[in-house]
Amino acid sequence: MTHDFTLFQALLKGGWTIGLLIIMSIVVFAVLYERWNFYRSHFKKREDVMAGLEPFLNRKSFQECVEACDRNGTLLAKVVEAGLKAKAEKTDLTQAMEREAKIQLLRLEARLPLLATIGSIAPFVGLFGTVLGIIQAFQDLALANAGGAAVVSKGIAEALFATATGLFVAITAVFIYNWFQAKLNEISQEAEIVISEMNERLG
Repeated sequence: MTHDFTLFQALLKGGWTIGLLIIMSIVVFAVLYERWNFYRSHFKKREDVMAGLEPFLNRKSFQECVEACDRNGTLLAKVVEAGLKAKAEKTDLTQAMEREAKIQLLRLEARLPLLATIGSIAPFVGLFGTVLGIIQAFQDLALANAGGAAVVSKGIAEALFATATGLFVAITAVFIYNWFQAKLNEISQEAEIVISEMNERLG
């Protein structure tokens, strides 16, 4: 007697844990899509941002530069804008720009902890599903009149699908999380350079 292994059977054997992992994977890709679009619209390279503001800074047309920063709308432009407003208000330039940089970085970091959490717990959810599946496989063996080891091996193979799914979700979540963290580090360094440059120009 042959026992065919199918993905649908594996999903059924995984039970609610597979359903939970599928939801986690949807959340991971939803965060990826949302964060990717957010980063694209809110971050431009320092060279590009400063090149657009250079004519106003050279002419010391600070009000026009503030308006240009508003139109630009990117993280680094907002840092420059904070410095220009601090100069106009005669307050500390560095503190104003560093505070704005932190605010903008927090906006970029939103939802990333969710990826880290999923990356941490997904393997354990998959393992739990496998344990439940193996328990069910041995219960099936106890109730089966025939099939012997074939019954249990099929059940175990189906149950292990939960672990494989958990690892896939975890690896994907951790990869995406690490990529965004690397991008955050790059943006943070770019912001520090902009703050230093604006201090030299305005200080």
